[in-house]
Amino acid sequence: MRRDPWALALRVYCGLVLAFLSLPIVVAVGVAFGSDRIARFPPTGLSLQWFGVALSSRTFLGALGNSVVLAAFTTVLTTLLALPASVALVRRRFPGQHALEAFLLSPLSLPGVLYGVSMLLFLGAGGFGLAWWGLLAAHAVIAVPYVLRTTLAVYRGMDRGLEETAAVLGANPWQTFRHVTLPLLRPGLVAGGLFAFLTSFDNVPVSIFLTTARTTTLPVTIMSYLVNQDFDPIVGAISAVQVGLVVGLLLALDRVYGVAQITSFGGQ
Repeated sequence: MRRDPWALALRVYCGLVLAFLSLPIVVAVGVAFGSDRIARFPPTGLSLQWFGVALSSRTFLGALGNSVVLAAFTTVLTTLLALPASVALVRRRFPGQHALEAFLLSPLSLPGVLYGVSMLLFLGAGGFGLAWWGLLAAHAVIAVPYVLRTTLAVYRGMDRGLEETAAVLGANPWQTFRHVTLPLLRPGLVAGGLFAFLTSFDNVPVSIFLTTARTTTLPVTIMSYLVNQDFDPIVGAISAVQVGLVVGLLLALDRVYGVAQITSFGGQ
């Protein structure tokens, strides 16, 4: 059978787009493994010395720890907020339901810089200052739509008869939710939690306005380093570590749950 030329062209186009999007990562990782004292790609030699320099830097390690902790707390908080909101939006009918759903998803269309400045002004006007919980709240707001969207997609496609069957068999609402609803919603929660973690871990437009010297995140630290210093291989090394952490997280989820199934729900 002859292959459809349009399908082949689409595959080539998608491959070129993916290659173009991957080029910055390839360059950063290539610079990290170079032996040159200045950033150069392709490197003239191979070395791991810049990883040692980056991982011995208290500035980068502290920022990396801040990013991981902040992203983890953001994931937990957004899951706790999005899960009951999803249950209410799917299983209840009340005035303004669609408006509430649109409001909860609205941070997806809000420019990051605008939201960061607004959050900074809000915290300042309220006398809260640049507290860590303010940074957490700001990240939770921009991450909630990811968990909510994936959970809603799974919940609306779920057979409600399963919950009704559990109730007929004598399960109370809590038992039904714990043993029937929650396991079926797990793909959406995992997909949304993954997106929430990555959104928080890699955020710059909001974090740059709300961090201090003690709460600065890794992306903000890298950006500040590039502004104050030349682009040297240390930045490539710490960026490669950041990429490695994300890839490690994806591989761990793939072993435990299956990334193909997770991302299929996330794209709904």
